[in-house]
Amino acid sequence: MMKLGTIEETAHQVLQDAPDSIVRFRLLRDVIKALPDSNILNIARQEMLSSRWVAELRNEQKEDGGWGRFHSAMKTKGKVATTEAAVERGLALGLEASDPTFQAAIEYLSRLLEGRIDFPDPPERNNRWETGKKLFAAATLARICPTLRILDETWNLWATIAEHTFASGRHNSEAEIRAHEMLTGASVKDSYLVLNNRYQLALLGSRAARLPKTVENALVDWVWHRSDGVGYLGIPLANPPSRYTAGMMDRLFTSLELLSHFPSTLRLADSMIGWLWKQRNSEGLWDFGPRASFSVYFPLSQNWRSVKQRQHDWSTRILVLLKRFYEL
Repeated sequence: MMKLGTIEETAHQVLQDAPDSIVRFRLLRDVIKALPDSNILNIARQEMLSSRWVAELRNEQKEDGGWGRFHSAMKTKGKVATTEAAVERGLALGLEASDPTFQAAIEYLSRLLEGRIDFPDPPERNNRWETGKKLFAAATLARICPTLRILDETWNLWATIAEHTFASGRHNSEAEIRAHEMLTGASVKDSYLVLNNRYQLALLGSRAARLPKTVENALVDWVWHRSDGVGYLGIPLANPPSRYTAGMMDRLFTSLELLSHFPSTLRLADSMIGWLWKQRNSEGLWDFGPRASFSVYFPLSQNWRSVKQRQHDWSTRILVLLKRFYEL
């Protein structure tokens, strides 16, 4: 399916091409796996922390540790649309849980999850909102620090819902509805509370090894073969795309990154991984063109007007993903 050596050789190829600081750090930490206390990684980390994009993220953070609205963006001129987008952006840039920006975010998200502060978005007028806002906060917090005990209750709730839903070995929508009637009181049909949603997958995937193997396997198989893939992203995964736009590629990679935390994904991903390898250019790198206007992952490099830097960024995202699949 793939060779670890090729992944690492390609990472070294980019590193030898004088990449920007974020690309350098992500490749060293997440692909080459440089020792955590090594000089080369520490220097790369400091350069990443001094980058333009990290400074922008820090400058947009509010005093409470969030970035304004949590889930639904306002039409403002801010460079970071929501708190969940800011966390996703910080992870793409390479920020770690110990970073002061993420430490403030962890405290903020913890207060939201516990209900000690009000959720910043206008409330939905339905019976899903109480469950939904806890899900949004927990899923976002789990992406930074999945081992926090404060996540236990919400993770256990959604794991129990998944166990009821997949008790037969396949997705059962009626069982899912009954699970919510019993556990949350929320109506679920055709809503964001259905288990293929990106938030449930982010939360459950943060501790995927704790799910019963039969449940984890059935969940991943169901999402992978849905015509709309991961909820909110809407990209089919069972077959590689025959055509694509920048937006489609961003949502495809976001979907694959979410599912790469589930061990069962590896047995399904052969054709997609093979397709990715075939998309390399004559230099052995990837370049899927301009970024999507809504992408929070890109840019990593300072300036995408340079084709070289754009190739570095696309190649970094794909190499990190391939390495994660290799490690499943």
